[in-house]
Amino acid sequence: MVAGAKKEILISIGELHISKNPTEVMKATRVASSIVVTVYDPQAALGGLVHMGLPDSRMATGNNDLPYKFVDVALPHFIESLAAKGLNKQYAVVNIIGGSQLFNFGGGSGNILNVGTRNAITTRTILSRNGLQVAKTDTGGNKPRTVQLEMDTGQVLISFPGQVGHYL
Repeated sequence: MVAGAKKEILISIGELHISKNPTEVMKATRVASSIVVTVYDPQAALGGLVHMGLPDSRMATGNNDLPYKFVDVALPHFIESLAAKGLNKQYAVVNIIGGSQLFNFGGGSGNILNVGTRNAITTRTILSRNGLQVAKTDTGGNKPRTVQLEMDTGQVLISFPGQVGHYL
């Protein structure tokens, strides 16, 4: 690998990645109603990204080959996995990104189909129950996002289609 080169790790819905490799950039694309949580511990130089699609695993029908697509299953596992690799919750920088509502079927904010809002609420609840404070959020709206966690700095870059990205 060329000095200074970064390795991009693409994280799809239902996947997570944890690393201590400073050359990695974790990336989730098309983050709309789905939700992404990034965690970075600067003391341990440890970070991770999980990309979840639905708030509650009770919504599953049939054989579920992507158990991490559900916030209530994926997020506790993600937190446990980070802790096993040395995460100190005191130093953890936690961000929540996503939770858009691309379509409104006439239900307004109480719309049962508003998966994005439900994802964000469930995510905050589980993080709080696990003793993790949220540093920053970029949730809601009606556009998909791309999210990148840069492991060398812990910075999170958010970009929308056709726009210049910004750091959270």
